[in-house]
Amino acid sequence: MLPQRFLLRNVDLWTEDGRRPGTDVVVAGGRIESLSPTGSGASEDVVFDGQGKALLPAGVDVQAHLRTPGQPHKETPATGLRAALRGGYAAIVTMPNTKPVIDSVEVLESARRETAPAEAATGVKVFWTAAISKGQEGRTAVDFEALAKAGIVAFTDDGRGVAEDLVMEEAFARLAPLGLPLLQHAEFPGHGGVLAPGPTQAKLGIPAYDEAHEWKMVERDLEVLARHPEARYHVLHVTSAKAVDLIEAGARRGLKATGEVSPHHLFFTSEDIPADRPDRTSFKMNPPLRARHDRDRLRSALRDGGLAFISTDQAPHEVAAKGTDFVTSAFGTTAQEGTLRVLFHLMKEVGLTPKRLVQVWASEPARFLGIESQGFGHLRVGDPFRAVWADAEAPARAIELGELESLSKNSCFLGAKLPGQILGVFNEAGFFRFDAAAGLR
Repeated sequence: MLPQRFLLRNVDLWTEDGRRPGTDVVVAGGRIESLSPTGSGASEDVVFDGQGKALLPAGVDVQAHLRTPGQPHKETPATGLRAALRGGYAAIVTMPNTKPVIDSVEVLESARRETAPAEAATGVKVFWTAAISKGQEGRTAVDFEALAKAGIVAFTDDGRGVAEDLVMEEAFARLAPLGLPLLQHAEFPGHGGVLAPGPTQAKLGIPAYDEAHEWKMVERDLEVLARHPEARYHVLHVTSAKAVDLIEAGARRGLKATGEVSPHHLFFTSEDIPADRPDRTSFKMNPPLRARHDRDRLRSALRDGGLAFISTDQAPHEVAAKGTDFVTSAFGTTAQEGTLRVLFHLMKEVGLTPKRLVQVWASEPARFLGIESQGFGHLRVGDPFRAVWADAEAPARAIELGELESLSKNSCFLGAKLPGQILGVFNEAGFFRFDAAAGLR
């Protein structure tokens, strides 16, 4: 538990307004009481030394698979929210491809009850999505209105693209007056692809997963969206340069079209998939790692605003599901524990500024979800104190197994050298301090 009142002295404050080196933060009753130059404010009995390191809002992850209800062999609420906490997140949005699928108020309420103890223990808030179609079968729409009233923040058949035009038409028509976004997993089914065209795919003779299966669905969706201009459309885990072009063109036309990108698609390319290590099936995800020009387009779009924010698509799997060959392995990787460090990497690689980093990490996803009023995504006087304390200048080092709090260890980032280090997280549950390669303290 944190003291009722304390001073966090001498931090380099990062917000969407920019940087404020040499800042003192006074927190009282869990909320920010003042932000002032170091040494100018009142002294406090309880002082945390910020050591001049970065302090930024805790993150908001709009796409994560908590696997609740029904898949505790992949993840539990306790381990899933510990992974989010270790990654520096204040809130996650969990996907509905569970067992049973979250497609009714009854399943939603059951999942909420199961997750509540872990929320209290970690201080990480869970926001919920529901399926677009019953059972995620793409045929019959769910009761959008009842689920919205129950507190759903978005609708998605994530894991499956909605292929039927009429289902998309109905979804946009009914969601427009509710003001809630539709999150699309852009993939036309039936292609049978495993890895994007690339050297490992070619060497192993694995079925190719072409980018057209992604961008053609985005193209179709935007045509339907144009008939419902008040509806909100968001593309999950964009990987194709052409999909980025389509989203940007849709936004220029005045459509409420946005997209996000996942950390693995920002860091790796299809060339990084190890052909001589079929056991590294954590590199198999949906959508797949693509060519270097796609990755470079994703990076510039995130930096310049063509893509709204970063989300992890955290997809934990048990060892048996990932297997030892790419064809039979389940799609998915975990990424939460390394995402902020990927953003620190992009500061050096593409000139991502601290201001833009905070936007894509925290403030823009909070704004997208409409949870700014709850104090997510910002560090302002009066807000709840949900913050990441980090050494943004720490030299690159490999991510180690001991840093992964998720029950599942299927992370493509294991062994990847990334700069920066999260030193700790402040939230309503307390102060959690981390060592570089050890668990929560």
